[in-house]
Amino acid sequence: MAQINDFLSLIDFEAMRDYCMAHGKAVRYAKGDCFVEAGHVGRYVGFVVSGYFKYCVLNDKGEYAVTGFSFPDECIMDFTQSFIFDKASKITVIAGCDADVIQVPSRTLRDYITKNSPGLIPHMSAVVLEEAYSRYLNLYQKSPTERYLELVRKYPDVLERVTLRDIASYLLVTPTYLSRIRKLSGK
Repeated sequence: MAQINDFLSLIDFEAMRDYCMAHGKAVRYAKGDCFVEAGHVGRYVGFVVSGYFKYCVLNDKGEYAVTGFSFPDECIMDFTQSFIFDKASKITVIAGCDADVIQVPSRTLRDYITKNSPGLIPHMSAVVLEEAYSRYLNLYQKSPTERYLELVRKYPDVLERVTLRDIASYLLVTPTYLSRIRKLSGK
């Protein structure tokens, strides 16, 4: 299955995954439950077993805007604030549907990675920065239709797994505009 977060293929998560599977706790999140809440330090890192999570920020209307997703077999965490700096998160990570995660405390995993794979966190930081810059440029280089078509090409299952409202938010369009894009593109 293709990854919506193809940048994750540039990071070797094996040590983190192995640690989580060996020392983690299985936790079930109901749709709408928070894995990380903005304003609080994210306490856990995990790997999604089933379901999906959406990374969100509050917009000027007080509504959640979707900035990203984590799907099965992908790592879930607030990397830039909570994991690296042990600071309060600027994002909220919400279960988009009922979801299962194997999770461990962030600090425990960070200490383990720092000791056993010292180059991993700097490498992850570089990859995340490159991906953020690429997404930023795509907002200016590609139309919403182009971004939508690229999304469904790269991740054909996205329409079955994620709500259209979340896809619209991720693409920075209204649900009505997404409907028009889908109708005109035939996808």
